[in-house]
Amino acid sequence: MSAKPNVQDEFLNEARTNKQMVEIVLLSGKSLKGTVEAFDTFTIKLRCRRDAVLIFKSAIAVIGPVREGR
Repeated sequence: MSAKPNVQDEFLNEARTNKQMVEIVLLSGKSLKGTVEAFDTFTIKLRCRRDAVLIFKSAIAVIGPVREGR
């Protein structure tokens, strides 16, 4: 019996390996755009321009791809 795929890990790993820009909206309403460098059970390391930011997943409302022209 195979383990059920973790949708969250699949999404984050695809964004990381493809170096796809994502937008993370926090529960506070603040929005961060960058590339996923790493992630674990509780956090995401996001590269925003020159800085690396560690975001606690419990603070995230929405994660999605950044669309061209936005």
